[in-house]
Amino acid sequence: MAKGDDALARKKNKSNRKKMNRKNDSATVSTRIAAIIAAKKRRQTGKRSMCQGMCFSLPTPEDPFNEKLGKVDIAKKKKKKAKAKTRDALSVNKSLRQAKKKPSRVSIGGPPKFLMLCLSDIESSFHQLEKPLFTSTWGIEFWKSFHSGKDVVETSGTSSTLEQIAWIVSTATDAISTREKDEENPLSNSPFLLYLVPSQSKAAQVRSVCKALKRLGVHAVSLHNGAELDHQISGLKSLEPEFLVSTPERLLEIVALKGVDISGVSLLVIDELGSLCASGYLDAVKSIKQAISSEHRSIVFNDSFSASYIPAVQSLLGRSVNRLSLSDSVASQASCIIQTVNVCASEKKKLQKFSEVLDSTSSRGINIVAKEESFRKLTALLKLKGLSVVIANSEPTIIPAITKRGGQWAYLIDIEQFDSTGMNNFETVLLPDFVPSFQTYVEILTSMARDSVRGVLHSFVTEEEDVSGLAGSLVNVLEDCGQCVPDSWRNLSASMSD
Repeated sequence: MAKGDDALARKKNKSNRKKMNRKNDSATVSTRIAAIIAAKKRRQTGKRSMCQGMCFSLPTPEDPFNEKLGKVDIAKKKKKKAKAKTRDALSVNKSLRQAKKKPSRVSIGGPPKFLMLCLSDIESSFHQLEKPLFTSTWGIEFWKSFHSGKDVVETSGTSSTLEQIAWIVSTATDAISTREKDEENPLSNSPFLLYLVPSQSKAAQVRSVCKALKRLGVHAVSLHNGAELDHQISGLKSLEPEFLVSTPERLLEIVALKGVDISGVSLLVIDELGSLCASGYLDAVKSIKQAISSEHRSIVFNDSFSASYIPAVQSLLGRSVNRLSLSDSVASQASCIIQTVNVCASEKKKLQKFSEVLDSTSSRGINIVAKEESFRKLTALLKLKGLSVVIANSEPTIIPAITKRGGQWAYLIDIEQFDSTGMNNFETVLLPDFVPSFQTYVEILTSMARDSVRGVLHSFVTEEEDVSGLAGSLVNVLEDCGQCVPDSWRNLSASMSD
């Protein structure tokens, strides 16, 4: 029996309602899902995204998004596998966000699964890695430092490596997914990560790592002097990237024109600080840091051991920091510690210089490593200066009581029985009696001020003392650490080598 017009109309209306419901459902997805859908549609239509115009390399008709730049062709089967992995990534991301009210992840045995997924995506984008990113000891330590809330100083003496960049951006991506729906600590409209670099080539390296996270909805934009300013500003306003990679001078130009708001940045990375200082950009970096009004973490890659750059590091980091390094060299461990060798004409002049150094020291706790026979005169001088004195192994229980009181205090250690235990908390160390061996000096240098960038090591020696056996080794250490070498020592070292 044929259906009537009313039945056909009802069927048609029902079909239309289903289509409308499907459209409405797609409009209620999260911002991250919408970004992934939009990126897929752009790829299918061959259109370029706004941020693509800020890349340093030009696209081609065969590769409109520069996704194949520096990569080998990927088979179709691998693309299908990647799509399936995207759904898994989103499900992991959702479950992690739902667990935001649980205890901090630092209490868990290791990094979360979503961070590992980010590292896996980056690793699959680069086919010539020496070792898997998951095995990076540096990365694990950085992740712990980030969640501890401390600033980080990287003391390898080089710029950031691909491995380090991967861990930084992956940790930031994981933090974004956690805070995305956190009502108590919501994300701001500012980029989450601000990565300052000295050159366009370094910015290209950082952005190439960030591009691997694009499928997870994380966008990175690089700003540089080679592109039009208006185009970059319009792109920033339309895209609202999570990561911003920029040179200091271009970023300040855009901030002045209100092209981007950096007040809510959560993680500030300053790469190749020595190069930035040498190029005259230190004031610009300081201005950028001051413009970040929110509570944020900073990481500084100090690519120079020169003592002239230590004040710059100190001005950009807090009092308490975590030291990270890919190297275990003496220069790396002694980074950001100012070493001063005071060569005096006599014992009287040496004691006078020692007194002057005490007057100029602002540290509350001072570690003095000297010979036991010098304790009496040193104690008298310290008490005359108003310092409380503690002698190692004699009154260990008095140290906590003294540290709670106001004023300065000094801790005397016998140089002949030196033990580096407990040295990590001392920023200021004085050696009124010179070290008996090169190993003792290195042990003191590499064990002090482990949580600070304000370490100071003063050594005192008279012209009459015989230091010929140590001069060569100590001169090498001072030179490797970028410190000032006394002319008399340099001449003595040269004569010994001839």
